[in-house]
Amino acid sequence: MRLLAIGYPLPHPEVDNYNVLTAPSYFDYDAVFVDPASITRTVAQLLDGSETFEAFDGRPVVNAPSTASAVSAAEQVRRRLDETQRFLESGGALVVVARPNATISGLAGFEGCDRYSWLPAPAGVAWNPPMLRAAEGKTVRVVDDQHPLAGVFRNFRSEIAYRAVFDDRNTALRQAGRTLAMGGAGMPIAMEFPVLGGRVVFVPALSDSVGATRLDIAEAVVGAMRLLVGNAGPEDAPWWTASVPVPGLEQVEAELEEARLAASDANARETSVRERHDLLAAHRRLLWAEGPAFTDAVANAFTVLGFSATSKAGEPLVLEGEGRAVFVECESSKDQIVEWPYVRLQRRLEERLLAEKQSAAGVVVVNGYRAHALESRGEQFTEPLRIACENYRYSLLTGETIFALVQRALGGAGEAELSGFRRRILGRAGLLPREVALGEVEEESDSGPIF
Repeated sequence: MRLLAIGYPLPHPEVDNYNVLTAPSYFDYDAVFVDPASITRTVAQLLDGSETFEAFDGRPVVNAPSTASAVSAAEQVRRRLDETQRFLESGGALVVVARPNATISGLAGFEGCDRYSWLPAPAGVAWNPPMLRAAEGKTVRVVDDQHPLAGVFRNFRSEIAYRAVFDDRNTALRQAGRTLAMGGAGMPIAMEFPVLGGRVVFVPALSDSVGATRLDIAEAVVGAMRLLVGNAGPEDAPWWTASVPVPGLEQVEAELEEARLAASDANARETSVRERHDLLAAHRRLLWAEGPAFTDAVANAFTVLGFSATSKAGEPLVLEGEGRAVFVECESSKDQIVEWPYVRLQRRLEERLLAEKQSAAGVVVVNGYRAHALESRGEQFTEPLRIACENYRYSLLTGETIFALVQRALGGAGEAELSGFRRRILGRAGLLPREVALGEVEEESDSGPIF
């Protein structure tokens, strides 16, 4: 595979690294990686004279009409649109760093030059606001685990920072592409679009790190793009070929249809069983997951215990139970949990009290040393967190304790026992040990906060 990188150097033997003014034709490659920010940056360097550039044929690039001895910068930029169209029409795979669009003035012969003037878009879609707009953040949540670039998003999460988001509320955009990864509030930061027979994949910005990290990023990106190129579907046979007879084919087609129906029935049963399996197995995330996955596991666990979730997906967790509103903060880490979930919970409860003049119960759920086996974990939270929850009468539980309650509930606990679980959770000030939560040990209720 031959890969062209524009504006984001990838140190790899299969990659040719250039910028928009110096690169050979895009359609000479199997895959292309482009950082659009480099287009306006490169043109700006040419205009202010801080850099000089040579076209691929060796002629200098100038901000003037082309001659026998020089190449027009405007022509170099303009020709990339035709090259990209031809490249995509041939089934090429194009990866683009998602950036907000921006224009640059002063380019002779191309005053409308912007970061996406070279990139075709699906019908009804434009690489401009509101469909693609500026945003900044570090949150990366992979949505499509099967996509070739999913491994890049996951393995280099710390090296990724999105600089633009897509508006998934736009019907045309949503129908034209599929979301690969989301940032904060579930905003799409990576999407794939079929364009002119090829694939256009937008990804969040990668860091400018050097050394071994940059080599690892390059290796991962090249591997993913190799899969992108290989995933191009084969051309379908013309409709009329179905009427051309092949001896024995009709009988085999009938057998195939019979087998397909049997497989469909088996798949339907497998799907049903797998849904039940996945629903139950997901409770184990209480013991190891982090971020939104851990919060989702906590919400599901509380539902099993008889609480009802009233918050929407992506919002801070709010429950209803025993006639009370319950605000929940979750934190899972490979290290010991410090006071941040308590701080977030206190802020939320104060905001509710000021805005609605209503109080609510507070629950903090933590999962410290999440990568360790349960028997080898130390104290999962700091002493200041325990004391803070005790002082403000917030219930503090570990994921392990909630998991034990879920085990008991799934094992056939009656409503009276479940109600006891809920009352003990809501009535606790500070740490709720596993044995107390299960009702195996009775402890006196705390009389009030400690100050």
